[in-house]
Amino acid sequence: MAGPLMPQEQLEEIMANYGLSERAAQNMSHFLPWDMLEETRKSLRSPSNPDGVQVLISVLLLSNNVFLGVAENPLLYDDVVEFIKENLYLNPDEQFGYGVGPRGAPRLKMALASFFKSNFHAKKPVLEKEMLILPGVGGVTDALVWAICNEGEALIIPVPFWSGISQGVGERACGRLVPATYESLEGYKDADDLFDPEMNRKALENALDRAAKDNIKVRGVMLCNPHNPLGRCYPAETLKEIARFCGKHDLHLVCDEVFAMSTYENPDFPAAVPFISALSLNFEDEMNPHKVHVAYGMGKDFCIGGFRCGVLHSRNEGLITAVSTISVLQWVPYIVQDIWASMLLDDKMRVGFMEKNHRLLAEHSSILTTFLKKHDIPFYAKINAGMFAWVNLQRYIYDKSLQEYKPDFSATELFRSNYKLYRDRELKLWERLLASGVGLGLGTWYSSEEPGWFRISFTVAKDDLHIGLERLVKVLGEVEAEGWT
Repeated sequence: MAGPLMPQEQLEEIMANYGLSERAAQNMSHFLPWDMLEETRKSLRSPSNPDGVQVLISVLLLSNNVFLGVAENPLLYDDVVEFIKENLYLNPDEQFGYGVGPRGAPRLKMALASFFKSNFHAKKPVLEKEMLILPGVGGVTDALVWAICNEGEALIIPVPFWSGISQGVGERACGRLVPATYESLEGYKDADDLFDPEMNRKALENALDRAAKDNIKVRGVMLCNPHNPLGRCYPAETLKEIARFCGKHDLHLVCDEVFAMSTYENPDFPAAVPFISALSLNFEDEMNPHKVHVAYGMGKDFCIGGFRCGVLHSRNEGLITAVSTISVLQWVPYIVQDIWASMLLDDKMRVGFMEKNHRLLAEHSSILTTFLKKHDIPFYAKINAGMFAWVNLQRYIYDKSLQEYKPDFSATELFRSNYKLYRDRELKLWERLLASGVGLGLGTWYSSEEPGWFRISFTVAKDDLHIGLERLVKVLGEVEAEGWT
């Protein structure tokens, strides 16, 4: 499920008090950030409010605090606004009525088919009947899990992973996630192993065995490519190895490719693998291609996440039919679909906009990583995708006796010996950063195996990024000087 199970006595009390179903009552125990989001939006940092909250909001928020943690890209908002003003058209016959129904406008599906061929290098033509338009990748995930998992059944997912996936899997579809972990595997060295074919096979097999011991039925594997929060693309052979695992155990493979075009050149990682879509590999030799499903959306690559528009691609006719039956409950407005279609069909937007985005991502990533290197803050450096970096702040949660920490120091055994202590310190560090005017994405939210990791987003105005980072390093200096006892 998306959150811990509520005690039965408390569950029954809520059901009785509010007249709710068991699943609705269970969801009431889950964290809801929306009230805090509304309050925080009132105090965003601006020229007239320089001490206020920066335009960086994360899934979890506390009012009146700065945050550097959400994967939004406002750097191209002006370009998007200009495009929409110039290209928006209203057609009452096609947009104001029920039109062709909830499965998606033909114009958008045609545009996506062309885009998947030109940009995703789809091995086979993508057909209109193989796509459904749904409200964002979260909506796609919800619909997919509803279709392939019975209540309590699971998908395996490599860790760390974006916390929002848990909502798509568990809140309504009532599925579960089984984490595939790496650090306990024989031969594990570092985060590079998360992209290695053999290490992924071992991690997935271990997760499947662990689920069987816990009487959890696994129905598939969920993969985020490019990786969030590590910011790196999977090599083709690793994708094929994961597909072989799915084929061996007759599992579905769900590929979340929402950051597909948000890639950039990193001079510190010249050997970076470019984005490789599941559509370009097809996997016919590795698994049943009817069990491969791709999720994509306009939120990240087109910098317009608030429009909530995504696409499910699957060659599984039965799955498409099943999801079609609930698509009326997830109907994306035609005007939103037309805006995305116009973006996809416009050469200047599809090429020039993407190239500009690549340049800005590279520039802002460099600002962040240069700052981290200057202040001897370790991070996962082999990045070339996404809007963030995975940063190691473990030295700031150690005891004073361990302050001679070095970046190559392995803390695995230390954390295992007192896991809760260091998770608590991670949270306290996060809270102190917030109280001091800056916040990061907390590693716990991404199911990090070790405490002390944080995600920092860099797609904000340069002034905001510099201010946030200076606040960060000031707090870290204070914490290191004080130490933990």
